[in-house]
Amino acid sequence: MKITDIIINSLWVLLSLINFINGVGFIYMGFKTKNNMWLLEGIVYEMPWILIIICGLLMPNVIVMLYLGTFAFLLQVISIIRSIWVDYKYIQFIHSNEKYLNE
Repeated sequence: MKITDIIINSLWVLLSLINFINGVGFIYMGFKTKNNMWLLEGIVYEMPWILIIICGLLMPNVIVMLYLGTFAFLLQVISIIRSIWVDYKYIQFIHSNEKYLNE
């Protein structure tokens, strides 16, 4: 596997750095590899942001938003660390299944 293939297939990690879409990389990777655990992990990382939007529109309470924001921030930090960790397994998976390089 060439270094350019590794870099291109690791670009999903950058999504974990962006608020509101930090779980989208895991969702993408879960769909691409048909790994339901990574898909579920991406949904869990997205859930606090969705709750912040819903609670902000329906019941704008400062305390609730503070707790949800803190929880979302902590999950984002975890998703950044976890995405770097999981990327190694993802690259190994792609390397052993060369058909994923052509998609």
